[in-house]
Amino acid sequence: MRLFFCVELPPPVRAELARLAARLRPRVRGAKWVEEENLHLTLRFLGEVGEDLLPGLQKLGEAAAGEAAPFELVLDRLGAFPSPSRARVLWAGTAGDAAPFVALAARLEEGVQRLGLPPEEKTAHPHVTLARLRIPGDLASLLGTTALTPLPVGLDALTLMESELRPEGPRYTPLARWPFRR
Repeated sequence: MRLFFCVELPPPVRAELARLAARLRPRVRGAKWVEEENLHLTLRFLGEVGEDLLPGLQKLGEAAAGEAAPFELVLDRLGAFPSPSRARVLWAGTAGDAAPFVALAARLEEGVQRLGLPPEEKTAHPHVTLARLRIPGDLASLLGTTALTPLPVGLDALTLMESELRPEGPRYTPLARWPFRR
């Protein structure tokens, strides 16, 4: 099973990001764009894991969500990984306070390591992947000339998602969803 923990985006936010992606498409060549229904904020990508880990991951998700309060992020900037001049990923993210997101990601990281998964090498950075470039490209000009109207996103649940890779693109299926504590 190919799994990840994420927070799902409300439909109006996904729709606004899809409109933004449609405006950017002509300016970004050789990209695979993320389908609107697949837009999300990844907290921890787990990769291929055995079904035997599923009960432990579900307990971890329930516990982590129970410790987290609902929070808001404001998507207000575009960026690229690993850098604007050698972009492989185009994303929408936040320049604001991401402490609740980072804390939740750290809690999940601690738990998945206790379950025997290897540590994540990258620091948690709240972002929504809009496109993946097949060949690294220079997006510095695009990022310098494209403003993202601040988009508030209320987040109130944690999801354990399965990702099935298919020729036409990944299919995401929620395996479990836990509300944050109120």
